[in-house]
Amino acid sequence: MGRASFLAAGIATAAITVISTSASATDFSCYETTNAAERTICSDARLGKLDDRMATVYGKLWSVSGFRSRLALRDEQHRFLGARNNCGRDARCIRDAYLDQISVLDSKLSATREN
Repeated sequence: MGRASFLAAGIATAAITVISTSASATDFSCYETTNAAERTICSDARLGKLDDRMATVYGKLWSVSGFRSRLALRDEQHRFLGARNNCGRDARCIRDAYLDQISVLDSKLSATREN
């Protein structure tokens, strides 16, 4: 294996490692997505962490919700995903969408705990 081939293989391995690290924090496959927003999330560790945080809060809220509340929660999440996906490659827009959704979910979770 020539020096150029060895260098190219090393770069490819490093790229796969970066993608794999980002992929672990997301709800979707970074290898299979063609969605611009999801690709942006896969390439930005901070956005991946926000996705992970949002998924955690969503899961907690889901677990304490009744059937009708779960249906509403699912519909709200679909609207969030649509808004997030409309951000395309705009990382700031994606971040703001996540922060808004996390805030909404956290508020609902807190209200559930108070009841």
